[in-house]
Amino acid sequence: MTNLLADPLCDPDDIAALLRSGDVAVLDRLTRCYGRQLLAAGRRYCSSEEDARDAVQDAALGAWTYGEGFRGEGRVDRWLVRLVATACSRMRRGRKNDPALHVRDEEIVAGDDSPEELAARAELAETLAEALQSLAPEDRAILILADARGWKGPEIAEALGLSHDVVRARISRAHKKLRGRLER
Repeated sequence: MTNLLADPLCDPDDIAALLRSGDVAVLDRLTRCYGRQLLAAGRRYCSSEEDARDAVQDAALGAWTYGEGFRGEGRVDRWLVRLVATACSRMRRGRKNDPALHVRDEEIVAGDDSPEELAARAELAETLAEALQSLAPEDRAILILADARGWKGPEIAEALGLSHDVVRARISRAHKKLRGRLER
């Protein structure tokens, strides 16, 4: 916690102001300042590592989307942890009605992936994460909204206060930069 207080980038008052302003830069600040804490909360409240990571992303996007409602009466990190816990709870509720979870007669078979394929996939995921971090925060946010969340250009443009042409150009430029990094 002392590291956060020493880093001016992680000043809770500044982050709260960014949340209330709707500035997309808050996504980067939340990830850098509270990412580990939120992932730890996700691991505590969710049933799997994948769900924990999804819950952290949902919480960050939710904080950005609904940040103007943050009144500042409590600590930002505690509010974010509550958002992660809520996301995990939503995931559990959504799955309880999944018929595939209640099939008992089927044998669960391990995947056909070899250890080499799994290692290659993990290496690719790490390289992709590093490539995403190399993007400017707003470009990274646009790309995540488009590719990971499935938002369309006009939705992103409206949410970020940009023109559709600017969003389209930034997505194209970010894809090109990622391809270049991944080809190396």
